[in-house]
This record gives sequence, structure tokens and C-alpha cells, in this order.
Amino acid sequence: MKYIINLTIVFDPENQSLLVRNNHQLKVELSNPATRLLTEFIKNNKVELTRETLIKRVWEDFGFSPSSASLSNHISELRKAFAALELSTKILITVPRVGFKMEAEIHPETRMQVDSVTAENIEHAPSSYESSAEKNTKPTLINKKIVGKFKKKPFSIKMAALVLILVLIILAIMAIYVAMPRDHRPRLVGIEGKCRIYTLNDNQQGNKQFDTAKRMLANKRIDCTQTQQNIYYMEARPEEGLFKIHFMAACTLNDNVDHTDCSNYKLVE
Repeated sequence: MKYIINLTIVFDPENQSLLVRNNHQLKVELSNPATRLLTEFIKNNKVELTRETLIKRVWEDFGFSPSSASLSNHISELRKAFAALELSTKILITVPRVGFKMEAEIHPETRMQVDSVTAENIEHAPSSYESSAEKNTKPTLINKKIVGKFKKKPFSIKMAALVLILVLIILAIMAIYVAMPRDHRPRLVGIEGKCRIYTLNDNQQGNKQFDTAKRMLANKRIDCTQTQQNIYYMEARPEEGLFKIHFMAACTLNDNVDHTDCSNYKLVE
């Protein structure tokens, strides 16, 4: 059975994934322990669960060695996945000296709901030309802005399609990197104030990436003097080489060094 979280995110335990309800292309894969952990939270929504209870039900009952560190790591994995799909990470609440609690609106997804959505999509389906245009111009807010930027140029259709594909691929890569467990983090290239800057480009020089990331921090007015943050930076250039796209995710850290909120930025040169 699938579950709808806060009317926007679908949790599919069978396929171990979280995805946006109205856009299944926006998807984050979960590990086996994280899937079992989220299932336990959903079954006990709005109920405080002790660390011992979660460790027993998620690890011991399945024949795995219990570990408090594993529990913390997979709580972090779930919060990063929610952040990557722009769902508030506050639905998983840390209860001091007790454990954790899920505070969310949960609805099982029934067959009737799926059929209703399918029928509605068919009834309001646009023409084939309109559908193709929407696919090429409206996957995300970022994509619409980029298309508008190149709309008046003679090669706008080809260039817009190339940019959209590139943006979707890079956003998917960034979402996966942000949702990774701690032992698979991107490479640290430098520290600016209270910000730790990581690069997602394996083939770029660290110093150059660090300097470019600092300039983008200033450009986007991201404050590294007051709040502890992890900064994930990536840049890409299409084959034509006419412009360069810079991507940045700024994730605020709490006292447990877990991500509590992530904001995404882009810059086109």
C-alpha cells in the first residue's frame, strides 16, 4: 500500500521511494532501513516512539544488529529526502530524552483515488501539440525561467529543450547527493564562516570551485556569519558552450548536525 504525506508526497514502501504526487519524475530512492523506519513512523503517526522501540522494530525484528548510530543516520536520510522534495523536515520531530515523533497528515492511497486522478487527466488532456509544449517548458519553475530567457532567439526551441534536459538531470543528481547518508558526502573544498562548502563536480579543481561558490554565496546573499550550513555546489556547461549554469543547495544544520531545511539556487552566465 502507498501512503500520501501532507497531500503532496507519495511514499511507496514496495519500491522504496518518495515521489511528488503530481509529478512522479521527481523521486528520491530510500535505503532498506529508511523504508522500514518511515513505515513505522506512518503506522504510529503523532505517537512518540523511543529510540529503543524504533531500533527493535526496524532492526532487531528483521534480524539486523541494533545501533543507535544507524537510527540517527537513517533519520537524517529521511529528513534529507523530504528536503529534496521540498517537504518540511519538521514532520520528523526529535523528542528530547525520549526519541522521535512524526507529525503529518497521512492518507492511504486507494485504487479509487488513482482511477479518479487518471480519469481527470484524460478529461482535461490537452492536444498532442499542447502536451508536447508543456513537457518541454513546464517541468519546474526553474525551467520556465530559462525558457523565457532564450525564447526570442532563433534557436530557442532546440536550446530550450537542451537546457531543460540538463537542468532536470543536474537537479536529480543534486537531490540524490543531498539525500545520501553521511558516509557518501560530496568532497569538501573549503569553509567560509560557518558554511562548509562541498563540490558535486569530480572533475573540477577544488580551489576554483571554492572561489566560484563564494562569489555565488555573495550574489545570492546567503549569510555564513550567523547560521551553520552545508553548501553543495555544482556547475555545468551545455555542449554549445554558450553559457554556464551554476547550482547551489544551502542546507541549515541543527545541533545534531542534521539538515533541517534546504534552499536551492541557480545562476546562469
